[in-house]
Amino acid sequence: MADSVSKTIYLQTILELTYGQSREQVANNQIAEHLHVTPSSVSNMMAKLQESGEVDVEPYYGVTLTPKGQQIALRLTRIHRLMEVFFSEKLHLSSTNAYANAVHFDHHADDTLLTALDDFLGHPQTCPHGLPIPDATYTCDSHPHRNLNTLVAGTEFTIVGFNEDAELLEYLELTGVTLNSTWKFIGRMPFSGPLVIESLVSKKQIQISEHAANYVYTN
Repeated sequence: MADSVSKTIYLQTILELTYGQSREQVANNQIAEHLHVTPSSVSNMMAKLQESGEVDVEPYYGVTLTPKGQQIALRLTRIHRLMEVFFSEKLHLSSTNAYANAVHFDHHADDTLLTALDDFLGHPQTCPHGLPIPDATYTCDSHPHRNLNTLVAGTEFTIVGFNEDAELLEYLELTGVTLNSTWKFIGRMPFSGPLVIESLVSKKQIQISEHAANYVYTN
């Protein structure tokens, strides 16, 4: 992966992990987990991004996007999520497949294509994974949400979004967790085991790992 592309992917990742909250800090290990790279690789890239004025690094606490870094990340995120909508709605790819293919296009689209695509799709507000799409001014309104692993037993909820990670999306497809599906949080298995949730429609219970549940968003 080219260094210039690597930088933009890191910026997008930081934006996504904060769910669009520009001044929220992200720990290096969170970035490493999301990108499946080593913590040392993250540290090296954060040093480069800080030098170029795209992130602020607070040792031992995490990183935040600067206005410059956020502008770059919002533009790329807008392109990526519009591509996902196109692949999903018009080409009928699965949400996982739409995500995987959008990665190959989002760094090369120009503003003319971006505007045309947005118009063609009718200005969608969210991508197939429920995440907000930045508008034409690169403003991104984050919707109120809770992480699945923060709920208490007995809570009924609707899935409103997923973190965009290929392995997570494949995992959720296998477990049958879909956007806008409704569930009840039953509880956690002993010894830091997985979370148990029950479909409000089928009454089927499934288990979701604590790690995955941290990246599943509910109302």
